[in-house]
Amino acid sequence: MGGVQTIEKSTSDAKLSRDTVFKTLSNRRRRLTLRYLFEYDVNGEPVRLRDLAEWIAAAENNVPVDAVTYKQRKRVYTSLYQSHLPALHRDGIIQYDQARGTISVTPVTSTFDTYLGVDPQMGAAWSTYWLALGVCLTLIAVLSWFDLFSLPISSHLLTLLVSLVVFVSAVVFAYHNDRGQE
Repeated sequence: MGGVQTIEKSTSDAKLSRDTVFKTLSNRRRRLTLRYLFEYDVNGEPVRLRDLAEWIAAAENNVPVDAVTYKQRKRVYTSLYQSHLPALHRDGIIQYDQARGTISVTPVTSTFDTYLGVDPQMGAAWSTYWLALGVCLTLIAVLSWFDLFSLPISSHLLTLLVSLVVFVSAVVFAYHNDRGQE
C-alpha cells in the first residue's frame, strides 16, 4: 500500500503504474484511440492521425465515418494532436510521430487488451464470444423444443454438455482476464 504498484506484461520489460493505467482508461478518447489501434494497427503499420480522428468523431456522434463533418473531425483532431496522443506517447503506451501525424502500438499497448475487452488471440471482445455462445445454445433449445432439430442424446446428457461448455468458457475467460491484471 505504501509504494507505487505497477502492471507488468511478461512479454516485455515495459511497466505502467496503476495510476497511469486508470488515468488512461478514464478518458473516452484515449480508450477509443487504443481500441482503434487494436483494430487497425494489425500489420505493425502506423495509422494516420486523420483516420483516427475521423473514426473517433464518428463514434462520438453516432454516425458512419463517411458522415463525419469537418467540424466534428477537427474538434477531435485538435484534442488528440495537442493533448491525448502526446500524453499516451509520453507514458510509452503508443509511438506518436507528431511531424508525420502517425501513431503505432508499442509493447506496452497490449497492457490494455484485457481492460478494453479485446483478446488478440480470439480476435474479438469476450462479450461477442459470450453472445454467440448464448445465441447458439438458445437456438438449439428452441429448435429442439419445436421438434425441428433432434439431438441423439438424452436431455440429462445435453444439460451436462451445455453446463460443461459454459463452465469451460468461464474458466478460459477468467484465465484471460486475470492474465492481464497480474
